[in-house]
Amino acid sequence: MITMGSYRQQPGGSPTEVRKDGKRVAGKQVFAPPGSGGSNPAMRPRDLDFIPETVGGKEPKPAGDHIHDRDRTGTVVGKSIPLVDSNAKVTGQAWYGDDVRLPGELIGKILRSPHHYARIKSIDTSRVEALPGVLAVSTGAEAPNRFGVLPVTKDEHAMAVDKVRHVGDLVACVAAVDEATAIEALSLFDIEWEELEPVFDPKKGLEDVEEPIHWRGKYHLSMTNVQKRVFQEFGDRSLVNTPHASSHGSWSMLGVHHGFTEPHAVVAHWDPNGRLQLYTPQQVPHYTHRALSTVLEVPMHQINVVRTFVGGGFGGKSDPFPHEMCAAILARKAGAPVRITFDREEVYWINRGRHPSHIDVKMTADTEGRISSFDIDALIDGGGFASFGHVTSYYNGVLATAPYELGSFHYTGARVWTNKPASGAMRGHGAVNTRCAVEVGLDEMAESMNVDPIDLRLANLLPPHSRTISGFRITSNGMREALERVREGSEWDSKFRQLPLGKGIGIGCGFFISGSGLPIHWDPKNFPHATVHIQVDMDGGVTVHTGAADIGQGSTTAVAQVVSEVLALPIEMIHVRSHESDTSPVDLGSYSSRVTFMNANAAIRAAIGIRDQLLKAAWEMLGYHPNVLVLNDRRIYYKHDPAIGVSYLEALHKAQADTGALIARGAYRSPPMGGVHKGAAAGLAPAYSFSAYVAEVDVDIETGLVSCTDVWAAHDCGKALNPLAVKGQIIGSCHMGLGQVLTEKMVYGRTGHLQNANLLEYKIPSVHEMPHVEAIIVESSDPEGPFGAKEAGEGPLLPILPAVVNAVYDAIGVRLRDLPLTPDVVHSGIVKHLKQNGLEDPEDMVSPRLKHGPLQKALVARGDEHRERDRLRQRSEDTSAYVNGVLFGFDPDRPLSEQVEGWREADEPLPEQLAELGFAGRAWLKKEQRQMEDDA
Repeated sequence: MITMGSYRQQPGGSPTEVRKDGKRVAGKQVFAPPGSGGSNPAMRPRDLDFIPETVGGKEPKPAGDHIHDRDRTGTVVGKSIPLVDSNAKVTGQAWYGDDVRLPGELIGKILRSPHHYARIKSIDTSRVEALPGVLAVSTGAEAPNRFGVLPVTKDEHAMAVDKVRHVGDLVACVAAVDEATAIEALSLFDIEWEELEPVFDPKKGLEDVEEPIHWRGKYHLSMTNVQKRVFQEFGDRSLVNTPHASSHGSWSMLGVHHGFTEPHAVVAHWDPNGRLQLYTPQQVPHYTHRALSTVLEVPMHQINVVRTFVGGGFGGKSDPFPHEMCAAILARKAGAPVRITFDREEVYWINRGRHPSHIDVKMTADTEGRISSFDIDALIDGGGFASFGHVTSYYNGVLATAPYELGSFHYTGARVWTNKPASGAMRGHGAVNTRCAVEVGLDEMAESMNVDPIDLRLANLLPPHSRTISGFRITSNGMREALERVREGSEWDSKFRQLPLGKGIGIGCGFFISGSGLPIHWDPKNFPHATVHIQVDMDGGVTVHTGAADIGQGSTTAVAQVVSEVLALPIEMIHVRSHESDTSPVDLGSYSSRVTFMNANAAIRAAIGIRDQLLKAAWEMLGYHPNVLVLNDRRIYYKHDPAIGVSYLEALHKAQADTGALIARGAYRSPPMGGVHKGAAAGLAPAYSFSAYVAEVDVDIETGLVSCTDVWAAHDCGKALNPLAVKGQIIGSCHMGLGQVLTEKMVYGRTGHLQNANLLEYKIPSVHEMPHVEAIIVESSDPEGPFGAKEAGEGPLLPILPAVVNAVYDAIGVRLRDLPLTPDVVHSGIVKHLKQNGLEDPEDMVSPRLKHGPLQKALVARGDEHRERDRLRQRSEDTSAYVNGVLFGFDPDRPLSEQVEGWREADEPLPEQLAELGFAGRAWLKKEQRQMEDDA
């Protein structure tokens, strides 16, 4: 039994002051105020403005209680602070991939294919090996094992085996004493080629060919180049038959590159113990770790992946890459470190950017303005390799199922291999292009009903704590507030359809995942998504070990913040270590906007483990139960008498007395969620972010030049752990999205060659072309997020594309569906419009105008009614079941299939549906090889 102690401390105590029991106050150590605890309990007062009102603070909690409210100390969460690694970056001390220099290192270079598609009949390396200064040469024959970021689509090699699949594909590699020698060596390979017929058009990829780019054995679709096909149907298709309003748009969107500043770079060496040390700017070190083990046939414990600082990733550094394998192979053969650094053209050849897409979207609404159907067909160009494309094929559809309530949803998707650099994951993975098409379609449908497009959206939003038509679990949802705030901030009601010719305003919304609910490489029932270890040093410093990669988004700062918050310690005392696989617990990496949600949750749990040990020690010293003890500013005290307490270090040393160390670990695993249909896991997330943007544009009607002048950008991030970082993500997302919608494109010539593989001709918007962005943070406080937080790194990109496209229509009255909206695209649209309307001068064009129809008042009334519904559900005062379909009269407590005869969940089309399928849907006309064999 612990008895009441007598540790009553007086302010201003000195190292010689003693307690009633004769012991020195705080030992012999002198602490500097504030917050020195035992020796000087004078401390900063708790910052009640950043402690929730639910636990005695002043921070408003409109969403009600949160599971982490009692872990708030007012220390740093919710405050704008610089990123913890910002000083290293701005002073040039950050250590990027090409900054690594090891003694005796060699320069590695890669021989690349000059052909789009060809068979390698033979490679003779004898002349290369004979060149003085060359210490290692390798070809694909020495590394036959396949790898890939997804275990279900391993179609890559370190270097080409048998065939090359695009210009720039890796053929061989060489390591030499200097760059000049290595470059000379590349010209000495003797290769015999057999050129094959390339495929550049993804529509051609749906057709049977003599030599498919890859072969999937019994699962291969006929003799096509289809890598993945998807069919999903949910809801009552009969609702489509009698639409009151509809829209239909066919889109062509060119491929986009990530445009990161730092090129790919890697350094590999084998240490005296025979272990590989690999330095690389990776978003997902663990996947590289696995791939290296597979390709090199070396156990993972013999490999240490060191993540350097990442000079921008945006998804483009999340695959394990062939050049990383090449560096390791060369270093092993040469017995010396090898460094490979790409030039900018090589960066474009490895690519993994946004998929070029052909997207067809149809939608309908009924007489009450309810969205009765979405019908989406998406054919995407995957380039030469699978990368993340299996997932992209699903995301193109399912991430369009919210934030709106739908009567039915129908999606066909196909990803095809072509002889171009591979497409992959890019910021807003799989959701950006379809979201643009959907949001513009909603505006078109609103115009046909003579209603305001914002009111159409407000009347059809899913509420908090509901499920989408595809079964996704929606927890927090700040979309309504986001729409209302951009409407007010932009003065929408006084501008929409009222601006002069050439000036326009447009709306766009977004919906994105906060972490993938399905771990790629292991069973989520048995292994966590994220793990964090914390250790506390003798002097009180806290070291956090995590495998999560900070790629510039500030996740290291977020982890440091939540640990600082729980322990009530200055953030300067928190040190995050995440660079080496040797010392970091396994983490799935920085993609799918997962790090803050999953890793910070794990960090909070680990920090609570440390806190509990400190409170237990203080309990033993003070005699007061942890429930009545308070942590604040390096001190633990009795909440009813702050003079009774101990310093942080006293409690720490007491806790360390028997073990010599204070250690805790925390893990996060997503809760059960989602359906059981095929593909149900794609798009699952423990939470989702919501965004709404309004953009204003100027359009030069003579040249077609579009300038975006102002953006009001509202993003629901749950809780802004660091408002400064969140606003930076919103503004950065606007910049990247503006590039895709206005200027950026990967241009291929008629012969299939990439023509703008450099930053001069690949046009990224400059600072002078950026609009004023009013970044608006919406905090819906997600019930399972760390202190309520959700993602803010990818979702904010989605709305800017449709907002700009809709604004251009508002400015000139011309619907454009070919992205990007470069001056030539816009000018061509204006010329076509003039011809169709018998006009000669662009000045004679008329901007669209809106006269509200009879449905407008009903939509506004329903939106107002749903605002109160959403408030009650957000606070969990209304806990009734709600699934997509309630707006249509469905009972959420009964299976929809029992209520509506036409309700269907399907992952394959019915025979009678095949004739009406779009481009992607045509993939369902083909049979797998195993079916063809059975038929034979």
